[in-house]
Amino acid sequence: MVATTAFTQPFFVLFAETFGVSERSDGYFLDTGQSGLLGTITTLSAAVASAARTADEATIAAHCGHIHFLLEFFAAYERGEAPAPDWARSWTTRVVDEAHWKALQHALQTSYTSLMARLQARESWPDEALGAAMLLLAHCAYHVGEIRQRLLWVNAEVHD
Repeated sequence: MVATTAFTQPFFVLFAETFGVSERSDGYFLDTGQSGLLGTITTLSAAVASAARTADEATIAAHCGHIHFLLEFFAAYERGEAPAPDWARSWTTRVVDEAHWKALQHALQTSYTSLMARLQARESWPDEALGAAMLLLAHCAYHVGEIRQRLLWVNAEVHD
């Protein structure tokens, strides 16, 4: 078993950066501590979140819906449940109107805050929990990268 602080200190710093809620002005892997998910999507319109170059390409809203699913799935395990993953359902959000987009942003913030409170209250980190937390961090960071890549072409199209 890993000493709690040896894992939690860097994990929480990196997870906060991934979600764009870090108090750090600089980032370890993003431009700033606020360049992550929540720091990025709060400025986007529903139209931008719903934009795609092709009919089968995942939109920013789809990635956000998937991340929300991941947070809720992970939280269920943290509560001692054994949820069955429905990966197809995790991608059903594609096009959003402004109300749905704001609700999804709020749901992401709420799920993130709730999960972080639960993880910060953890007294021990058995190997399974440590591995699952690292998987969640890496998976969410990947999707933040996908969202930021989509913004490059969406912004290029808007400015053409």
